[in-house]
This record gives sequence, structure tokens and C-alpha cells, in this order.
Amino acid sequence: MNILLLGSGGLLGRYLAKELAAGHTLVAQTHQDADITDASRLDGLFARRWDAVINAAAVCDFDACEKNPGETGRINREAPLDLARRCAAQDALFVQYSSDYVFGGEDDRLLSESEAPHPLSVYGRQKADLEQLIPSACPRSLILRVSWLYGLGGKTFMSRMPGLLMQQQSVRTAAGKKGCCLYAADGAFWTRQLIEAGQTGLLNLVNPGGTSWEEFAQATLVQMNALGLAPKCGDIQTLPYEQLGPDWAKRPRYSCLDAGKLASVLPPGPRTWQEGLGEFLSAWKSVAAA
Repeated sequence: MNILLLGSGGLLGRYLAKELAAGHTLVAQTHQDADITDASRLDGLFARRWDAVINAAAVCDFDACEKNPGETGRINREAPLDLARRCAAQDALFVQYSSDYVFGGEDDRLLSESEAPHPLSVYGRQKADLEQLIPSACPRSLILRVSWLYGLGGKTFMSRMPGLLMQQQSVRTAAGKKGCCLYAADGAFWTRQLIEAGQTGLLNLVNPGGTSWEEFAQATLVQMNALGLAPKCGDIQTLPYEQLGPDWAKRPRYSCLDAGKLASVLPPGPRTWQEGLGEFLSAWKSVAAA
């Protein structure tokens, strides 16, 4: 397949580039290579016909979206819709990522693809708009709703957790939020599987099993000790996330995504979050030792 990957310099984009490089003709573009808001640059890229276009470019900075909804909306909403229309004109599959932040977190229950979005934040509204509008703009579209992404070289709290535990005697984490996480390597693997299967529609893509930031931190500490990494941290402190500032209330308190639909499409579906964490930490150990 001829595949165009946009946003290949980001956390998920780097894993996607590695996953798709073998077996496909891949053109991977970082933000510096191709700004997705640059129409003339996209004109040049779409002069070539693609079988699939993956958009992994986005502004994931929650605070930036709250402070500047217009500018971030050009990247998170308008540009993906433009890409969807360009893909429709070529009959190419368009792959876009969404977020668990499309939900408000009112109920403690697994959230399926059929649940109505209720975003609390600018970022959540931008993603909810894509879920609603992209299928009309490009019938051959695949929207993957991800949550709490982490991986090597990532800037997210979960990505940095092993380093924090190695360096600090005490690590503090927000408490009171529950959701699902996704190891970026698994996100890239299942994206590839779904593209190759010709899947379309909306799917939750997470490592199954609800967790919390404090539980993830504790599990990381336990697994790091089992791997012989000897982290310095001996104390994981918690602070209710509601006490971290007013914008934290705009993050869903409960956003556990049901991965059952993905498992039914491609059995058995993704591995558990504990298994994904174990592979991440083994990879982290290898990189740290290099």
C-alpha cells in the first residue's frame, strides 16, 4: 500500500513510522516536513495517489487548547477535515485519532463507541467534532479513539514515569481519575492491522482494563523492581486532581473505553495494560542501558 503518514515526529507518529516501514511504501512527514495547515504543501503531497493517509499530527497540549481555541482548532479540527476531503477525492482511506476527552466522565461504566460524546474542554470538543464530521467528509474513514498514550521519548506523565521513579525518592501523582492507557507500540500495531483489514468507522483503541494514574505509577514501580532496575523512589504520593486547578475539572473523571468492538473485529484484540506496560519497561531498560 502507498501510505502517507503526517505527524511522524510525535510520540505515536514515531511508532507508526517504524511499524509501517516494512511491507508498505511509506512517506512519513514530520511537522517540519509538512504542516497540515499548509494547503500548498498538501497540494503537492496529494498530487500523488494514496491508498491510506494517517494523520497523527495534533496539538495535544490541553492548556494551549483552552487558551487559544482558534489557533489550535486550525490544527485539531479544520486541517483534519481538509485532509478527509482530500482523501475522499482520491477514494483513499483516511485515519484520524480521537480521544477519551470527548466524554464528560459522569458515570463509572465502560464507554463504547455508541455512547454520545459530552466534552468538557476545548480539546474534547475539537475531537468530538471530528468524530461527527469526518464520516460525512470521507466515507472511507477510520477514527481511532485513544487514551493516556505513552511510550519511549514521550512527554506525557506516563511516558516519563520510569525516569521519575529512577531519579526521585518521592513521586507525586494526581488521584481520583480513572481511564485506560495505550502503549504507543500497541497503538501503531493495531492501526496497521486495521488499515490492512480495510476497516472503517469509529473504534476505541486502548490496552483493556481500567486504571488510574496512581495505580499505573505503583505498577510501574513494582515491574521496574522485578526487572532489576532499582528505582530510587520509595513513596508515591497522591493529590486529588480537583485540587490541581480549575482546568483540571474539564478533564473527565472517568473515561474507561470499551475495547470490545476492536476485539470482535480482530480477535483477540489488544493485550492488557499491564502487559503493555511490561514491554514498555523492557524497552525503556534497553535504551537506558545503551
